[in-house]
Amino acid sequence: MKLDFHKKIKVLSLKDLKTDGEKKNYKKQILIGVIIVGIFITFFSGVSLGKAIHNTKINTNTEIAKPILEVEKGSEINITEDNQKGEYTFKVKNYNDLEEISEVDLKYFIEILENDLDTSIQYTLYKEGEEIELKDNKTEEIKLSKDKKEEQIYILEVEYDSTKNKIGNIMKDIQIKVHSEQLEI
Repeated sequence: MKLDFHKKIKVLSLKDLKTDGEKKNYKKQILIGVIIVGIFITFFSGVSLGKAIHNTKINTNTEIAKPILEVEKGSEINITEDNQKGEYTFKVKNYNDLEEISEVDLKYFIEILENDLDTSIQYTLYKEGEEIELKDNKTEEIKLSKDKKEEQIYILEVEYDSTKNKIGNIMKDIQIKVHSEQLEI
């Protein structure tokens, strides 16, 4: 077997000789042409980019629920050496004189305030005939419900025991304070 290798000689002309620089320029021209065509398509197709700012004014009308807790006072009492016992009556209501009823549930407690704690004066508080326990001259929390007219009547008995008096004459004013708080809606 005999192998014969012949090379065919290729004849080159100046047209066939392109340099690498010319090939790169050709690629750049194609790329620039595609970009220009893309810009024209985007420009004439109706696509737009923009930024918008909107101002909106919102008006609302809201009403705040009206809590009502009123304390109706009774007449003053005087405790003396001769008159050693007295009763003071007061009411706690969830409505006012205009018959407006509280729109929220309320809780409250009653506190008896005096300048000097003196063991010769004893307090007993009754709510509609039942005795209420006082701790440090305060009651436990009591609830009043909304949208229902309620009135709670209290009687505070004040008793003076002259045998326990160690300071002589007692001149003091006793105050009843009702602390209230709105319950969650």
